[in-house]
Parts: sequence; structure tokens; C-alpha cells
Amino acid sequence: MASDEEMEGAVTWLKKFCTDNTDRYEKEENPLRVVAYYVASQEIMGACMNWAASYLHKLECPLNFALVLSYHIAKEVELLDSSQNFTQHDTDQGSQTVAAEVARCVFNKVHQVCCRWHAAPELPYFVKEYMLDDHKIFAGACADQNRRKKMEDRHICIPNLNNLLQLEGKRVSYHAVYDGHGGIDAVQYTLQHLHLNIAKSTHYLLEPARAIEEGFILTDKNFVQKANRENLRSGTTSVVIMITSTHLHVGWVGDSQAILARNSTHIDIMTPHKPDREDEKKRIEDLGGGQPDVKSLLLDGTEDFVVIACDGLWDVIPPWEAVELVVDYVKDFGVDADATAKHLVTQAVDRGSQDNVTVIIVFFEDGPLVTSCRPQKEEESAIFPIPIAVSPEARAILERLDRSVRGAQESPEPAAKPPPDQEVPNMETRATTNGSRPPTPRSERTTPRGETPQKQDCISRGVTPHGLVTDTAEVK
Repeated sequence: MASDEEMEGAVTWLKKFCTDNTDRYEKEENPLRVVAYYVASQEIMGACMNWAASYLHKLECPLNFALVLSYHIAKEVELLDSSQNFTQHDTDQGSQTVAAEVARCVFNKVHQVCCRWHAAPELPYFVKEYMLDDHKIFAGACADQNRRKKMEDRHICIPNLNNLLQLEGKRVSYHAVYDGHGGIDAVQYTLQHLHLNIAKSTHYLLEPARAIEEGFILTDKNFVQKANRENLRSGTTSVVIMITSTHLHVGWVGDSQAILARNSTHIDIMTPHKPDREDEKKRIEDLGGGQPDVKSLLLDGTEDFVVIACDGLWDVIPPWEAVELVVDYVKDFGVDADATAKHLVTQAVDRGSQDNVTVIIVFFEDGPLVTSCRPQKEEESAIFPIPIAVSPEARAILERLDRSVRGAQESPEPAAKPPPDQEVPNMETRATTNGSRPPTPRSERTTPRGETPQKQDCISRGVTPHGLVTDTAEVK
């Protein structure tokens, strides 16, 4: 079930959409530029979900609702007889469907399905946002074109892949960053199909790590066929994180990277593939090309967050420092996944990164860091509440005042006068009774405590919001 807020947002959006769009989409020109020329039968589901999600994102549809809509729209298109509804193109690899015609059908289906759901007595199911049985996670993302002429990064955040695809088994979240090079064909293809190919694996429910490996291999194989067919010459790195209630699974090809923080400490969970290293170059040559690596970690409850990013971040910020930046930012300004991801992107750009920069941060709600930043219970709250962003001097003053007043409340009776030879203890040495964190030395910050981080112009810098599938197609 969706939350009341999600349901209300979806109903409100549907009502506005159906009021503003009374007719189906009949224009000759598609509202989004379709990159592909043809789609094979096994590619239709992924391509249609991507086109629908991109169009819904342009229409400002709520993210989780857009996930569900895009899946149902793609299923309806997939069930159509391609040979009867779309122009076919014969190749030595079989018949291919004209992509622009399929995309136009998708955009029309958006209107049809939305109006149908709006007229229904109740909405279909929602994605249950980031609920993983015994614990909860939440994620934020930010991407910046930076100094490059084109944005060739892509990222995807799916709160519950099983729920979205109506599969049985443990709930699993899916987050990934793809860094394209030499064009966007490979990165776009991977964005559309990798998660579906992983879920198609017969090992997906019981052996997720093996399913990730098989999904990578199948996606690569299918794209190579498409590249040969259409004379494409691009490539992409990929790093994927799948989280269940018990495990974190990571799969990767290339130098995009994911790191884990436990108890605010950096933990290496993978070694990125860097072909400029001799050992890595030999490994790739021995394998005859790229081969995914996969690793699984058992969750023990001390996990704080995972950072997933392309080399645009890691070229200028080492993993250990990325963890420190996140921890410091959260302690200073509170837990906001989108803002924290944007903070890392800003740091990378300000430090001279020349590449596209994309970052996803996945927080564990019950992890030590998030737990420590939760507001105190009312009965334990400080008499003088201490703002998150406050200078060390102000924090110390407020803590001393709190201890002094609380001590007076706990001891209403006048204290007996001590003997002349007994020293009266200094009030500042009293133990803190409200559990507040005493001021501690902190490493040097880019943003001083007490100052609000400078806001970025999201449009001028090409920053994309946290989304289900962002930067998936060029908006006209």
C-alpha cells in the first residue's frame, strides 16, 4: 500500500493531467527525441518503460507513481502484435520494429492509461517505497553535466524491483550509475535493460549475485548485436547496488564505484576496473573483454549509507573523504538524501572535476548515523534546543545553559553548605543529562558550521533531480 501522502499526490496529479489533456496524443512529432532507430522484440519492454518514464518525468508525475504507470504502459504495448501494429525492418538477426512508431504508441498509452485509472474507483497498487522487511532505506541522487559538451551519465533508482515487476520473493531495491563514453547508445541501452535482464535470470530469487552477473552478460551480448546491426561505437561503465533485508549485492564493470559506510567509517566493497593499471589491463585481455565482478555483503545493522558514483566524483574525491563529507554534512544540516548527493556533486565540480558527475546516496534509516541525528524524545529533549547548524562556541554555551537549568530542576532543594575544606564542584563539570553530544574537534570543512550551503542553479548547471530514470531521453 502506498502512503496517504503518495496516494493523494497521485490522485491530484491524475486529475490535473486528465483535465488538461482531454484528447489522446495524436501529433506527428514525438514529445521526446527517440535515440534508437529500431527495437528487437526482447528490447520492447525496457525501451517502452524508459520512454514512458521520461515522458511522465517531463509531465511532473510523482516518482513512485510514474514507476508503476510506466510498467503498466509498457506491458500493454508489449502485448500488441508488432507485425500488425508497427513497421518492420528485416535484418540478418531477424525482424526489427521501427522505434519511433513504438514510442508514439507509448506516449498515446500514457494518456489512455492515465484517463482509465482516473475513472476507476481506486488506483492500482503502488511501489512500497524502500521498505525492506525489517528495515527501511531512502535514497537521493544528483547529476551534473559539468564542463562536458554532452551528458553521458545515466542513473536509476527503483525502490522495490520485485513489487514493480510483480515478482514473488524478498523485496529488493535497485540503484545504479552508468557512465557512457563515445556516445549515449550503450549507456541508454544499459539503463533500459540491465535491471530487467537481471530480474529475468532463473537465479534472481535465490541467488541475486549470480543473477546480476548473468544480467550484465546478457545485456552486453544484446547490445553488441545491436551495435553491429546499427554500426554503433559507444560503451559504458556500470555499477549496480541491490539491497534486500539481509544483504547488499554489488555488481560492476569499469571504473564507476560504490562504497559503504559503517559506523561513519569507509568500507571498501569493490575494486573498480581501471584499464590504465597493468594488472587490470591484463585481466581484461585474458577475458577477451569486460567481465562483471559481483560481491555480496551480509548486513549487520551498523551500515550508515552507500555512495554510488561515476569517476567524475572519484577522480577528485577519494572514497574515505567522501564518507567524511557525507557524515559532516549530515551532522551539520540533517539527513536529506538529495541535498547530500548534491553536496558531493558540488564538491567534485568545485575541486576541478572535468567529467560529468553523478551521485546516488542510499541511507539506512536504522543505521547509527541516521539514528544519532533523529530528534530526541520529548521527555528527553533539551531545555535549550541546539540547532543542527550552529558554531562550536554557540553549541558549548547552549549545552552549559542546559546542564545548569536541568541541574537546578533536578535539585529543587537548596544544597547544604559544604564544609570549609570541601571544594564546590564547577557546574561545567556536571554530567550531561539530556544525552546531547558534547562539542568535539572536527576536521576542516568546505562549508563552515553555521553557514547554509550555497544553493546551485540546477538549470544552468545541468543538475537533475532524484528520479526513477533521469536524463533518459532528450526533452524537446
